[in-house]
Parts: sequence; C-alpha cells; structure tokens
Amino acid sequence: MRNILKMKNFILVIFIVSCVSCKKDLVQPIAELNGIYTGIFTVEYSEDPIFYDENILSNDVTIVFEDSIYSCSNGENYIPAGGSGKYELIGKKISFNDENGWFGNFDENLILNGVYEIQNNNSTIVISAHNGIGYYEYKLIKQ
Repeated sequence: MRNILKMKNFILVIFIVSCVSCKKDLVQPIAELNGIYTGIFTVEYSEDPIFYDENILSNDVTIVFEDSIYSCSNGENYIPAGGSGKYELIGKKISFNDENGWFGNFDENLILNGVYEIQNNNSTIVISAHNGIGYYEYKLIKQ
C-alpha cells in the first residue's frame, strides 16, 4: 500500500514539475522598438475628469520609434496630446522625455512623457501607466 501511495505522489510531483516547466510566458522582453506602431490610446479616469465629460476616452494613435527618438501623434481634444523626444528602455519600463512646450489647458498626463510599463504580448506592444488621476494605455501593433 505504501509503495502505491509513494508512486502516486511521485507521479503527481512529476506532473506538476512538467506543467510548471512547460509554461510559456507570453510577455517577452523588448530589445528594440524601431519602427512605426499604430493602435488605440485609452485613458480611464479614477476621479471626475477636470477637462472632459467622460471617465473613459480613447482615440487612434501612431508612435514612431527610431534610434532612441520617438514621436507620438495627437488626437482630437488632446486624446492623446502627442509628444516627441528621446526614450529609453529600462527592463520592463520605458522612459519618455518629451521635448515640447505645452499650454496647460488639458490633462498633462495625456502627453507621452515620463515612465511607463511596457509589455510585448506576441505582436502587440502595451505601454501603460497610472499617473495622477487616471490609467493611460497605448495598445500598439508594429506596421
């Protein structure tokens, strides 16, 4: 009886180890971003937005990455506002340094500037951050 119990435990352990070791992580590191990416920008405000009438807003967006330089398109009503300058990949984060001057008549977090999380899920790049009063996300596909 003990041998049967030991055998069942052994088989269970082998099964668990094989399942864990075979797990394929869909999030892959990003070595470089050079290229044109298009997709959707979405902001979800956790509080009543100061400049807008709705809590969730989105628009089409294009971001061009070339040799540590980026340029982000702007959308209607500054959703997103855009931005351009230098960027740096740091592990699972990306740091944007916008080099433009802006007027303060909209949510400044709509400018692609500062530190964001970045994920590569198969062919989709997701750049996101919780900044100030909202969650800002760019879902992009390389063209």
